[in-house]
Amino acid sequence: MARTVKVPVLGQSVEEVRIVQWFKQVGDRVEVGDPLGEIETDKTNMEFASTEAGVILGILAPVDAYVRVEAPVVVVGEPGESAEAPVAAAPAAAPLAEETALDASPRARRLADEYGVTLRDLAGKGTGPNGRIIERDIEAARAELEKAAQAALAASAAPASLTKASPLAQAIAADTGVDLAAVAGSGSGGKITAADVRSTIPPSAPIMGNNPSAPIVGNPGGQVTLTGLRKRVADNLTKSVREKPHVTLNLSVDMTEATRLRTLLLPELEKAHSVRISPTDLIVKACAKALLEHPMVNAHISGDTMTLFSDANIGLAVSLGDEGLIVPVIQKAQEKGLAQLAKDRVDLAARARSGKLTSAEVTGGTFTVTNLGNYGVESFNPIIPPPQVAILGVCAIVDTVVAVKGQPAVRPMMGLSLSFDHRAIDGAPAAAFLARVKALLEQPYLLIA
Repeated sequence: MARTVKVPVLGQSVEEVRIVQWFKQVGDRVEVGDPLGEIETDKTNMEFASTEAGVILGILAPVDAYVRVEAPVVVVGEPGESAEAPVAAAPAAAPLAEETALDASPRARRLADEYGVTLRDLAGKGTGPNGRIIERDIEAARAELEKAAQAALAASAAPASLTKASPLAQAIAADTGVDLAAVAGSGSGGKITAADVRSTIPPSAPIMGNNPSAPIVGNPGGQVTLTGLRKRVADNLTKSVREKPHVTLNLSVDMTEATRLRTLLLPELEKAHSVRISPTDLIVKACAKALLEHPMVNAHISGDTMTLFSDANIGLAVSLGDEGLIVPVIQKAQEKGLAQLAKDRVDLAARARSGKLTSAEVTGGTFTVTNLGNYGVESFNPIIPPPQVAILGVCAIVDTVVAVKGQPAVRPMMGLSLSFDHRAIDGAPAAAFLARVKALLEQPYLLIA
């Protein structure tokens, strides 16, 4: 019997995905766990695997289509079986030799003849008593036929160069003046990709690059279309600001002792684990400890329901330049030492920029840390990634004159900016969490106790 493979659930905030490419074709045999294709969410691009074994009988979503999570996208079965997606919970029906054997009302039969609807296609789908096909079933089938016909008409009327170009390729072509009709596609079935368009842009034309370290390039006074991951990040953050009452608290931390501890640990940890710990690793460790002491900050909110977590799964925002950002997650950060946190950070960031993260590595975060210190930023208002209730912004470490025991002294001061969802947390508990992070960083030996 044919089965369907559905779009996997990728966290509470992901409602739909875009099909980037298919690795398999109709007729290919797959096993459970075999990669089927690549999908794009508002967080990252990732592969998704088959949950069924058999021969691919049908692919229900084309490349560049947007599909809701848990929607069927591939039909798997054995050779000779129908490629149609099986209908969930459809009542069993015995094979019928003639349409006259179908249980359909006289009015339904007349409408079926009038509208050109095949009754056999509705076998087992009737909504009348005992599964009888009635008038409303024919009306629904007719509506589906008209919808399919309109879609086919629109596709046939579209320019061939557009139907064979990805949305990102179309956006880049429009921005740079490239004629898609003159571009040879290197994608599946001759699809024109963004790389194909970029390769034909004259040297003087602006390019929407994918180099994470490059600035956003555009034509002054012109327009750049938000597409793909960049657009989905924008949509997700706009939704967060619209739905969450953001409040941001700012606080300065004296990083003298944290810097001293890092300097002491660097040689031994680098020798033993081939990794260099950074201030970010100390911050993640401090957050993990503080989150378990302040569980209201380590939570998700959905409607009127809050879910508090016993593990500190901390997301680290990774910039992809003009393409957007990704937030890979360090799972159970409270159980890891500084060396392991550093290894996880380096590995996740590298694979984030190369597009090799798995769905499990970008979902399940309970709190997020975003660091703009490398850019000299001293204060900012980070936006909370739903469904989390808080995010910590890390600012630059700046030598600053401060009062120490009543005397002026120069200390390495770092700003922390905590944005929290006021529906879930009041100001005092949020401030208490932030003060605890500050205390742990100013007494960092508590982190390795």
